Amino acid sequence: MKIAIMGTGTMACLFGCRMIQQGHEVWLVSGWKEQVEKIAANGLVLSENDKEDVVLHPHVTLDAADAVADGVYPELVMISSKGYQTAYTMGRAMPLVGPESRVLTLQNGMGNAETIAQFIPQDRVFFGAASVAADAHELGHVKDTTNRNRTPLISITPLSRRDDPFCATLGALFTSMGYSTDASVAAEKFVWKKLCLNSCGNALAGITQLSNYIYSNDQDAFILLNQICAECCAVAQAKGIPLDYNETRAYVHATYYNQRHYVSMCQDIHNKRKTEIDTINGTIVREGRALGIPTPVNETMLHLVRIITNHYDDQWK
Repeated sequence: MKIAIMGTGTMACLFGCRMIQQGHEVWLVSGWKEQVEKIAANGLVLSENDKEDVVLHPHVTLDAADAVADGVYPELVMISSKGYQTAYTMGRAMPLVGPESRVLTLQNGMGNAETIAQFIPQDRVFFGAASVAADAHELGHVKDTTNRNRTPLISITPLSRRDDPFCATLGALFTSMGYSTDASVAAEKFVWKKLCLNSCGNALAGITQLSNYIYSNDQDAFILLNQICAECCAVAQAKGIPLDYNETRAYVHATYYNQRHYVSMCQDIHNKRKTEIDTINGTIVREGRALGIPTPVNETMLHLVRIITNHYDDQWK
């Protein structure tokens, strides 16, 4: 399969490497000039515990049009950017999106697929969640740190919410990459499960600047996680998505209990960058309002993160 990934961040590089290992033609398209030049010159180094590093060579470019210089459009285009960059990234991708190309987002949060559908018909858009992890400490190098004890690691569903044969194709693709995958209309449940996980931990990490394992080992954080989780499950259930509170709460705590990792929102606030709060906790708040479900703890997290990120320059030094 010919695949284009819009981005050269950590997850884009990880997925690109795994796809190349399965024999696919992979194009990475990014405006990150230093990263593009590094990968073009030396390839991508993929690391994993207890395995030797491997060097892989995706096509990489600053210009999306380069990916169709041969006249062949990618069968799959992945959007791999922050949620607040989705519209911009999709706009940049349009030169390589052909009439039969499908577009997939595994970005954090919700609403990205609907943004993509403003550019192409929704029956060619797929969305999902990725419970995988990776680190990138230098240009041109990515380390897979995925905890494979959870399942599914990848969830994919059509935006149309109708059965689509290409969904099975996507499922086979990610399964071949070594990830347990559920690609079906029913997989939306797992997308909401991941949204709940992110809602519980990401804002808390950004505000406290603490590693994930703290949250299930500290009484105050434990209580906050449970409250956030309860609101997420209530909203999902009101939408007809069978997200059980006890099962989801156990999943959240099992995930965070030993996870010594600083999530992206923690890193974003540390580095004084914009965050994805509006597509994560913000989604729970918006959906809750539309359905008449109170979400006071998620709303508090949303406003606290916004206060911080809107006033980095005003912080005490």
